[in-house]
Amino acid sequence: MNVLDQSTRRRANYRPTRLDTRTAAVIASATGAAPLLAIAVLSPTFLRPNALPILAAVLTFTAITVVFAAKVGRLSERQFAVLGFGGMAGVAVSAYLIADPAGTRAVTSMLAIVPAIAASSSPPRVTAGLSAISVAMATILSVVSVGSSGWAVTAVAIGAATTTVLVPVALIGGLRRTLSSVNEKLQQLADTDPLTGLVNRRGLLSHAQTLLHESFVRREPLTALVVDVDYFKAVNDTAGHTAGDRTLAAVADTLACAVHAVVSVSDAVVARTGGEEFLILATHREDQELSRQILDRVRSDCTVTVSIGTVTVDVQAAVSGNSALPTAGVASTESGGLDEVLDAVVRAADAALYRAKTDGRDRACHAGTLTIRWQGTAQGGPAENRQLQ
Repeated sequence: MNVLDQSTRRRANYRPTRLDTRTAAVIASATGAAPLLAIAVLSPTFLRPNALPILAAVLTFTAITVVFAAKVGRLSERQFAVLGFGGMAGVAVSAYLIADPAGTRAVTSMLAIVPAIAASSSPPRVTAGLSAISVAMATILSVVSVGSSGWAVTAVAIGAATTTVLVPVALIGGLRRTLSSVNEKLQQLADTDPLTGLVNRRGLLSHAQTLLHESFVRREPLTALVVDVDYFKAVNDTAGHTAGDRTLAAVADTLACAVHAVVSVSDAVVARTGGEEFLILATHREDQELSRQILDRVRSDCTVTVSIGTVTVDVQAAVSGNSALPTAGVASTESGGLDEVLDAVVRAADAALYRAKTDGRDRACHAGTLTIRWQGTAQGGPAENRQLQ
């Protein structure tokens, strides 16, 4: 099974969880406020006079938050910000209603929960906003609870409350940035061929999807080239595999330079698809121009030559209700996706590559135009059928 097949199977087997981590944390932190009502009922002196109805209203909002979050499953940024602000306001009101200053300070520490949750997965602006609001609420509560004890005690209480909010946010934010950096490096390693530095078949998927989608939107065809090093086995047999590796690395660098001399970096991808074979996808230029550039560069910069098979990829909208076109030569699939599209492109270019090899190597042959039917306007939509003209 090739990498494209494995990727398709993984996508098909993937099932998102009902709750994301952030929403689950919101639910868990909100339900933690429920014991306050029980304590207030068991110990009437725990709260300020006539505070029970206000606390009941706060807990009603908390219950609504829990039910809403559980129903939605995955809160949007706006929903999280609104519920987070409401939750912090509820904590601040609950802390104020407590008669004992020590209890007020203890509940005030709960203001750190929402900013900490935001630091784990929300955009920086949301985290900063909620953190600032939390610090402001903690400062006010500190003044209310210990203000009568003098400015020194009040300053210490404000500093402690602020630290309680900001330290978890800073730690979680730093951990998140470190984890993101590590994940990016791991992703790059997984998508990159270690010998040549080009993307591998796995890394090719996201680039190809983007190029196909943009081709569909712009209504501009793509050019696909399969490049194969001529007589590479002889290089390994006569000079050794180390020399063969150096040759492949040199060819890869030359291909990248040649392609990007004609097409911008964002409009092309150069991939090593296995052995001595490379695949290039680029926004449409004259096939002969790009092929000539590659052939000339390889001849001048490398100790080997290459043969090239090219095909023009015409990305068109799928015919609604039709799984196949009533035209001779059409191949169709019921579940055509990105991997099947690439397979069709490579097969067409491979046929032209075979002709180039048969005609004497160190040349390029063109396979014509491959028409791909692309479903809808969503990026990564499947291809229903293909036609080689």
